[in-house]
Amino acid sequence: MFFKRIETPGLAHWSYMIGEGSEIVVIDPRRDVGIYLEEARKARMNITAILETHRNEDYIIGSRELAELTGAAVYISGYEDLGFNYGTFIQDYDTIRLGSLTIQALHTPGHTLGHMSYAVYIKDQPYMVFTGDCLFAGDVGRTDFYGRENLPKMTGLLYDSIMEKIFPLGDHVLLCPAHGAGSACGTAIQDRPWTTVGYERHFNPRLQYATKEDFINNVGQVLPKPPYFEKMEVCNVKGAPFLGDIVKLPAIRVSSLPKSLSEGQIVDVRDEGAFCTSHIPNSLYIPKGSLASYLGWFVDVETPIYFLTNDFSEASLAFLYMTCRRTGFDNVGGFLGSGIIGWETRGGEINSIETVSPAELKQHLSASRDIAILDVRKNEELARARSLDNSIHIPLHDLKVRAQELPDNRPIYILCASGVRSTIAASILKMAGKKPAVILGGLAGWHAAKEVEN
Repeated sequence: MFFKRIETPGLAHWSYMIGEGSEIVVIDPRRDVGIYLEEARKARMNITAILETHRNEDYIIGSRELAELTGAAVYISGYEDLGFNYGTFIQDYDTIRLGSLTIQALHTPGHTLGHMSYAVYIKDQPYMVFTGDCLFAGDVGRTDFYGRENLPKMTGLLYDSIMEKIFPLGDHVLLCPAHGAGSACGTAIQDRPWTTVGYERHFNPRLQYATKEDFINNVGQVLPKPPYFEKMEVCNVKGAPFLGDIVKLPAIRVSSLPKSLSEGQIVDVRDEGAFCTSHIPNSLYIPKGSLASYLGWFVDVETPIYFLTNDFSEASLAFLYMTCRRTGFDNVGGFLGSGIIGWETRGGEINSIETVSPAELKQHLSASRDIAILDVRKNEELARARSLDNSIHIPLHDLKVRAQELPDNRPIYILCASGVRSTIAASILKMAGKKPAVILGGLAGWHAAKEVEN
């Protein structure tokens, strides 16, 4: 049996290849499909079928392009016709045979109405199941895409899907979800590379409720939805332009950048210390590894993107480009070829952001009451770990639209778990004309400093 999990760095997306003999099936391919062609070529096998678990919201799927390049058939759910202009509908319990392997479609609605999982049997014995966004390691799929009014219905469908379709496969069955830790399609996916149906049945916190009603009441919730999801919904029905494998990320000269910035957005992906020390005005800070998680919250998908980086390796630049294109940001303008040094030596205006240690913050708080503390953690984090007294709470994903709720005439000291999101928040507030300062080490550093004092 051939099996390969393809992990997309920075996106928390997992796709899969499985096959036997000369044939391979691909499940939920990403937009840049070259890796599937390469793996099939190395295995001396052919991609003959492509299975989609559902219409994805957080990345552009590569089914159409992969099918064009291989001649493979694309199968999509027959239970929710959203106007797809490609693919063949597949029904509950339909099968695909690959030698001794049988792949069986399982209709598992909840995350979406048409959601499909795919169970793999070896000689009639269940061996693994691809659960898409139905069931994850330590979590379940979100059920709020059809609005608050349909939340109980969709959450109930998810419960039934797990209990009646996934669990009966057996505790021994390997469970292969479409996402790992960090995905926006769950709330608390655990950082475990492998899991089984049995492990999730016994230890997944979302599956420990005694009744379906308890599950609906505790699991169903409306979660934040990044604006770029709307483009994904269209692209994954009508089809996005084919991508290919060429990285089209040109080096931009300093003299050209100011003209570009009138219509575009600089995204600074250096480390937070470098950004706070010196950055180009109106830059948005997002660390490279978090680009897919946050770009879609703060930048419109049609806006030209220009990167400021200090890593000019081919692999790093390709990562920036492909991460944008995988999430629908097709207008990637380029990167500043001379880096921040080129900007500085040409006399470009420079901004900086204040940083304070927990000890310094304590001194400021003792000396003045005219200080605002902003906590940008998620609501569920706030419930688990209390913030500083009298702090203002605005989750990071809401900050751009709520920045004007914060004062203009006094420093805003920003707090998150460790300091990374605080720097993203500081860049947003700086562009909004505020006076941000980053608390180094975040809440972890604050508590560590208090332990040292005690």
